[in-house]
This record gives sequence, structure tokens and C-alpha cells, in this order.
Amino acid sequence: MKEIVASEELTLGMFVADLDRPWIDSPFLLQGFLIEDEDTLAQLRGLCRFVSVDRARSVGDAHRAPKREDVSSTVGGSYRPRERAEPAEERAAGKPVELPDFVQILRMIRGGQIDQLPVIERRDIETEATDDEFDDRVSGSAVGEPDLGANRSLGRLLDPLKGVLSRLDRSGEPDGLSSGMRGDAAQMLRSHASRIRERTRVERELVYVAPRFAKVQQALEKVLDDVCNSISPDIGALREGIDEMVRSIARNPDALIWLTRLKATDEGSYQHSLHTSVHMMVFGRSLGMGDAATQMLGLAGMLHDVGKIRLPSRLLAKNAKLTPMEYEIFKTHVDYSMAILRELAELPEDVLEIVHRHHERFDGSGYPQGLAGDAIGMAAEIAGLVDSYTAMTSKREYSAVFSTHQALEDLIRLRGSRHREGLVDQFIQCIGIYPVGSLVELNSGEVGVVIGQNRVRRLKPRVMVLLAPDKSQNTFPPVLDLLYDPVTPSGEPYAIVRSLPSDAYGIDPQEFYLG
Repeated sequence: MKEIVASEELTLGMFVADLDRPWIDSPFLLQGFLIEDEDTLAQLRGLCRFVSVDRARSVGDAHRAPKREDVSSTVGGSYRPRERAEPAEERAAGKPVELPDFVQILRMIRGGQIDQLPVIERRDIETEATDDEFDDRVSGSAVGEPDLGANRSLGRLLDPLKGVLSRLDRSGEPDGLSSGMRGDAAQMLRSHASRIRERTRVERELVYVAPRFAKVQQALEKVLDDVCNSISPDIGALREGIDEMVRSIARNPDALIWLTRLKATDEGSYQHSLHTSVHMMVFGRSLGMGDAATQMLGLAGMLHDVGKIRLPSRLLAKNAKLTPMEYEIFKTHVDYSMAILRELAELPEDVLEIVHRHHERFDGSGYPQGLAGDAIGMAAEIAGLVDSYTAMTSKREYSAVFSTHQALEDLIRLRGSRHREGLVDQFIQCIGIYPVGSLVELNSGEVGVVIGQNRVRRLKPRVMVLLAPDKSQNTFPPVLDLLYDPVTPSGEPYAIVRSLPSDAYGIDPQEFYLG
């Protein structure tokens, strides 16, 4: 934070973290707030000589992501927005590249302006990826039973999981997880998602990984186009891109999840594979998998449906439920996938196994072999669960797109039958009860969108507040990290009351990238 002269340097868009007098002696109800209008600005200038500004929580021209030296305040210092410098100049000065606000970053990515984003190099993002930016409570706190009292509308979703999230946070293993499982699979699931912390803010990771994600998409399109044209594809570029994605997930998995949302409404046969691959890697990493195993999941996710290229186009385009005969034809895409991928000598056998078995189900109801339980293999079980989730939440001709909550409800319904109970519990723990991109209503009456998860306390994500209590749109949407219990104007800690449909209160989902 930086202490600045209120009368001279205070501007709209700054987040005021502290005053030069007790808060109780001021007219401001919030201990920490964003300056959104001229009246508030005038009040501050008339009341205070100095105020402390948190530039990481400011917006617009006032925003700048924190560097380690910004953690302590500098009395008598000044804050002046700098013009954007070239990356080399930034690095030479030892300062991080300044970023647009979160909404503007999303807008630029969605609008195809990735080349206009600030340039962040790998060495810079890896240098900046220090845990010092995050409070130690993220990794060290004891988590109790989730308070569901304020989430009555989620009862149908959460009832099957009451106690599961708290048990996971305490022990890393839901009840009965090891029962009937081989030791290696049980050990994998014991390494729990909540032990992994983000090491970069989602905004910075988005800017870094967006152009690299675009290259992965191009590499996947090239591979699939080569297959269509009976050309032996080169998957080298695809594997390099997946390696970058694994590094990104280790720093902050929410960035790639956002990118799949930004691509979700695009046309094209490659999007489901990208969506599935990202979620498989995020899930695998949350279960404690190392880089090599996570890369294997990512590659399998990219290629798991390659055999659909060989199916009749009318079958894939059908906008009604398949007949029994059509379904039998559809299932042959697994055999086609295996025939295509076996021609790639550099493809690991583990990837082939995942592709072959990702439609097998825990209760033996899947195909092509009707395998059940441990015979499927943990990696293939992960692929099957994630593929089901991403299929439900992706644009489909034959069925309405499920919201994330509807998809989670469906997975819960299939918990213990199609999918292993412990694996479903871990997946929900991984993506959160309020996944990235979910629209939520707060107990203050404000409406926000979840922009990042807190890996320990899943009911307390980072939320960007889009609408004020009267449901008017915020010009500069502030960001609240519910993990740190910010307080409402009434003095109560902020809490999520309920999940909302993406078009609630007249919000245009496309404007805020919610649908």
C-alpha cells in the first residue's frame, strides 16, 4: 500500500485501505472501499490529509498489481500512474508490467485483441510467482463445517455433500475413499487440492497464458485437420503447449478455466477437447499429480474424441436424441480414435489407455468393454468424469447447456453409480461450489461474479462486484476476497447468499462473459 496526499493525488478508481484518522471518526461505513464517484472523492479530500491506497485492489488507471516491496506502506510517498513501458524496460526497472482491470482483460481476450495485452515473459511470471503475495491463512487455517445457513437455495446441491468439504479440508480424504481402491489411487486422492496455493493473481496469469493458450488451440486444430486429410500429424507443438499450460495451472488454475469460458460460445469442433483437457489437468493437479502425469492427462484430453472425425457428419449434427442404432454407431468413435492414435509412435501407452477407457463407468455401464471399478484405472476415471461435466456445460445441438450448478447436481446424482463417490467429491472440491464465472448474490444485496477460488475455503472465493445493492451497475467493479472476511456497510462479514442464473437482474451474460 502507498500513503498519498489526499488533496493532490487522490483520484477515482483508487481503493482506500486506511485513513489518517480512526474510521469511527469518518462518515464512511466500509473500512476499505473503492472511490466510485466525485462526492466520495470530495469528502475524502475535505476530511483527510493522507490516505493509504491499495493499488492492487484499485481499478482503471489507478490499478497496479503488487510487487513484494509494495506490501509495506511508504509514508510521504506518492502514487502516479505511469505510461505503459516496454517489457524489457519494466524488467530493467525491476517493476511488474502494469495490467488493465479484470473486465478489460476479458474484453480484450474475447475480442481477439490478445496481441494488444501487456507482454509478460516466462522468467518474469515465474519470478513474480511467490507465495509472499498471499496470507499464510490460506495454507494453515483449520476449516470447519461449511455454514450452509446463508445458502438455502443451494440445499439441493449441497445436501449430498454436507460434511464432505469439511472432512476433506481436515484430512484430505472423504469417508470411505480408500475402500475398494488400489493403494496408488487412494494415495493420489489423499493429496488434496486445498494444499495447493495460487502463486500469481488470476489477472496476471490470464495475461501471460492467453497467447500461449491460443497457440495450443492452433496446434490442436492443425493436428485434427491433418487427421481429416489423412496426413500423419506432428503433436510436438501440442505437447509444448500443454507443458506451458501445466506450468500455468501450478501458478493459478483459474486463469485457464476463464479462458475456456471465453471460448465456450465460439463455434468449432475443437472447443470441447480444449475445455476437457484444461479441466482434466486442473483436476489432476489438485489431486497431487506431478507435471508428467498432468501433461499426460492434458494430452489425452486433447485427443480423446479424435475418432469423431470418422463419424457421419449428420450424426454429429443431429439436434435430437440418438436412436439406439445411431448410438451404437456413435460409440464406434472410440475404436476410430484408437486406430488413429496408434499410428503416432511418440504417443505414450498411458494416453492410449485413457482415450480407450474414458467412456467406461464405475458401475460397469460404460463402453466399449464394460469395465467397472478399479479395472478402469484412475486416470481414465478422471477423464470420464471430466468429459461428462464439460459435455453438460458446453454448447450442444441436441440439448440445452447446463449451468455449472446443474452439472454438479447431475454428477452428485450419479455419485456412487456412474462415477466413484470419492472422485466426485474431490472434483467438486477442486472446482468449487461456486466455480469461476458463477454469478452470485451477496448478503449486502450486491451481485458479483466469482473470478477466483480460495483453495481451502471454497465458500469464500474472490468476487468482482458488478451490481450495487440497488442493482445498478458499478462503473468500476471492486473485487472482494471473501477469505479475509471484508465487512458489509451493516458491519457483517460479506457472504454469498445464493447462486444466480447468468442473466439475473437484466445482466447481459455476454457483456460479463458469464455465458
